[in-house]
Amino acid sequence: MSGFGQFLCVELKRSVASMLPWDIPWYDLSHTVFFSALYGVLTVMLFGVLTAVLITIKRVKKGGAGEEH
Repeated sequence: MSGFGQFLCVELKRSVASMLPWDIPWYDLSHTVFFSALYGVLTVMLFGVLTAVLITIKRVKKGGAGEEH
């Protein structure tokens, strides 16, 4: 195998094959920083969507989604 081919194999072996938390090499600081930020942003976005859904359900039960109360 050529030097470049061997380099590619090593790099592919080190790359992240899955974004699932148990598949991420957390010992690598760059992966830790990136995926911590990614999961943090996704958590904040999920919290915002859930809040919007709950507020909408509350308003609909109160008497109407388009009316100001």
